[in-house]
Amino acid sequence: MELKATSLGKHLAQHPYNRVRLLHAGVEVSGEKHEYLIPFNQLIQVRCKRGIVWGELEFELPDEKVVRLHGTEWQETQRFYHYLQQAWQQWSAEMSEVSAGVLQQQVAQIQRIEQQDKWFKKSELGKLQQQIREAFSVLPMPVARLDEFDNCRADYHLCLQWLQQGQRSVEQRNRQWTDRMLEQHHDFFQTVESSPLNDSQSRAVVNGEDSVLVLAGAGSGKTSVLVARAGWLLRRQEAEPGQILLLAFGRQAAGEMNDRIKERLGDVGIQAKTFHALALQIIQQGSRKAPAISRLETDAKARKELLITHWRQQCAEKKAQAKGWRQWLTEELEWEVPEGDFWQDKRLADRLASRLERWLGLMRMHGAARRK
Repeated sequence: MELKATSLGKHLAQHPYNRVRLLHAGVEVSGEKHEYLIPFNQLIQVRCKRGIVWGELEFELPDEKVVRLHGTEWQETQRFYHYLQQAWQQWSAEMSEVSAGVLQQQVAQIQRIEQQDKWFKKSELGKLQQQIREAFSVLPMPVARLDEFDNCRADYHLCLQWLQQGQRSVEQRNRQWTDRMLEQHHDFFQTVESSPLNDSQSRAVVNGEDSVLVLAGAGSGKTSVLVARAGWLLRRQEAEPGQILLLAFGRQAAGEMNDRIKERLGDVGIQAKTFHALALQIIQQGSRKAPAISRLETDAKARKELLITHWRQQCAEKKAQAKGWRQWLTEELEWEVPEGDFWQDKRLADRLASRLERWLGLMRMHGAARRK
């Protein structure tokens, strides 16, 4: 079926399109020099308007684009519009069934996530939102029309909610899940450490994000959170002992953590390590042999003694060195330096040892950075 502008309407309208033809699943709008194919899966709305003399058809497309046909005889315009609406609505009803099936599958995935008995990560939200976008992209009709169909409306709005307000939905869902976990596992949080964990500690333990930053002052219970987190992963069977790695900066802190793990969790096969110990283990496993590491790398006391011994030797053997050190200590650091062989003063040497060690570490870091 075809609708054409009248000769006079065509002349007066001076519009690029003067005819429209109904196709199997769309319309073709054309003129002397222009032709535009509008498939039904890109058509959002069709409007039939009456001007002073002639009729007008308006085709609304995505991104607020509009294609118009002017100068058509009014009764012919109405008749064409009637047939077009019948064909378009029949096609739309069929495609709404297909769209409903796609949306139902996506909603089922969302419901599985909402009902799963674990923390929903932010990284998983990104994957879910990408799935929703992909589902929308394969629908056989414009997403803007889904609200028109009863079989699509509710599922479409749920998908849209997770797409536009996903972060809020995740936070609400995780908050409800956390409250349920704290209630169901109340005894665990009361007994996993010598003192019951408070609410903020307990919520940090059950937080299942890929990374969680715990900021707190000294003695506020950060180690308790780490130990409880390890116990929580085992209790929930979210990880095997060999998959849990606890790291501490110093051997003393690592030893304390291991003692608390053994005391509170039992012999579960988890061992805290220093970064240095972990590096050695990786090297040993990769090379099948233990690397030769100086005792000074792990023995801070021996390292400080070596630095002070060499410092004293330099000051004793070279007067210029001793003079320079005295001047620097008194003028730059404003320390009280005893008369005579000040480098033999134990209190001064102990005080200086930490600075020497820190400077040595900075020089080593600077050297490694330059090599890179």
